[in-house]
Amino acid sequence: MDEVRVGGEAVELAARTTTQEAACPGCGTVSGRLHGGYRRRLADLAVAGRAVVIVLAVRRFLCPVPECDRRTFVEQVDGLTKRFARRTSPLQRALEKIALALAGRPAARLAAHLSIPASANSLLRLVRKLPGKRVGIAPRVLGVDDFALKKGHVYGTILLDMETGERVDVLPDRTADTLTAWLREHPGVEIVCRDRATAYAEAVRTACPDATQVADRFHLWMNLCEAVEKCVAAHRGCLAERASDAASEPSGPPSEATEPEMPAPSEGLRAVQRRERHTAVHALYDKGVPIQVIAEVLGLDRKTVRRYAHADTPEAASLGTGSRRYGQIHAYTPYLHRRWNEGCTDAARLHTEIVERGYLGSKRSVRRHLQEIRASGKPAPDKPKELTIRKATWLITSHPDRLEESGTLKLKKLLARCPELDAVAACVRSFAAMMTERRGSDLADWLTSAENTGLKPLCSLARGLRQDFDAVTAGLTLDWNSGKVEGNVNRVKRIKRDGYGRAGFDLLRLQILLAD
Repeated sequence: MDEVRVGGEAVELAARTTTQEAACPGCGTVSGRLHGGYRRRLADLAVAGRAVVIVLAVRRFLCPVPECDRRTFVEQVDGLTKRFARRTSPLQRALEKIALALAGRPAARLAAHLSIPASANSLLRLVRKLPGKRVGIAPRVLGVDDFALKKGHVYGTILLDMETGERVDVLPDRTADTLTAWLREHPGVEIVCRDRATAYAEAVRTACPDATQVADRFHLWMNLCEAVEKCVAAHRGCLAERASDAASEPSGPPSEATEPEMPAPSEGLRAVQRRERHTAVHALYDKGVPIQVIAEVLGLDRKTVRRYAHADTPEAASLGTGSRRYGQIHAYTPYLHRRWNEGCTDAARLHTEIVERGYLGSKRSVRRHLQEIRASGKPAPDKPKELTIRKATWLITSHPDRLEESGTLKLKKLLARCPELDAVAACVRSFAAMMTERRGSDLADWLTSAENTGLKPLCSLARGLRQDFDAVTAGLTLDWNSGKVEGNVNRVKRIKRDGYGRAGFDLLRLQILLAD
């Protein structure tokens, strides 16, 4: 060290090497023949909040081997310098870690705060230069799941060692051919944890037929909940409480006069369109026409056609597609009913009042909510007596010990009103017991009981589980699941947000595999 110069925001260190000879990087021959020298400026890690620059005097040597491609070479200091580098090795490693953790612009802001400034582009180039992981033999227990590169359009696949939690590889798509090729290049898989995706199942059967496939229990439970929701939607007429359930029977002889039927509200354009689409889709789907062909013929999206094809009724096809704002109005139902009974029946005025209380929906939603009360000609009920489809599904699929007394009573009344939903609840209870107690051997009996209910959603679920019978049985028997893979998929979403959409697949793959 020759000199230390301290400026306002930087520290400059003047230094020189003391070696008398160096090894040629081309042939490895040690040379002591000096050719010349020059000074290098190297950025280093900051000290006390100040940037550090090392002005290093190095020497150039002559290679003594005539056959060597290098006539001259410059000495390098181990752990400090590299050829053509303008940063020291410690600073390079620090910037690589920051870039892997935060991607481009967030990493650049943090680096500037730490007095080791680097642009976002420079940081991304550092990540791209990192060597990727080399996979030899595949892990014994492999986890497979997809993640969205562009949601709804482009997907990739992440592979995980389920025993160690280490990320193994990232594939550019989620097709069966890509995973099949990877499994053939990397033998050794004995157990594969996956979701219900048919592409992954086909790839494993093709590349390693002796491997045990394990269907994730969470996805099995979600499949069951979706089937239950469809069953509830098909029997939505049973959700309304009867008068005998809401209050005690009045004393005295019952009146023979029957109340006039409440006129049905007029059907909206969306309901008409939904019914027409449902009819058109099933006219082709019931004849065996593929979903992709139906989508092209009707000019609809493939996911829309699938939803209508798998729905028993037009109403069931609308599950999960309604507006969230319309769902918000149920929080203001008590206030609206109270004001209606007080004599305020103007939907626009009521909309203004609940907007002041935080409602974000439209006047049309309020008018549609009050239409049934207006048509009945009766006072608004103090509390809505009808369960929603989602609420009823939640009651049926929840653990009995986690339900409050009011929820237990509502579920009991609902099942008493509808024998079909009572059969659905029995299937849910038996499946939950089979799943928590790891009794996969009971799956065949459960599938038979689900089919015996005669309910189309449960029969469809049972048919799908039979096609994947071995993997589902293993999922309900073994302790392996896809929890670690799902956690890494959630981590990929965070990496994508940090990248602000800048990362290509090569950069995203390195961040997924190498970041801590």
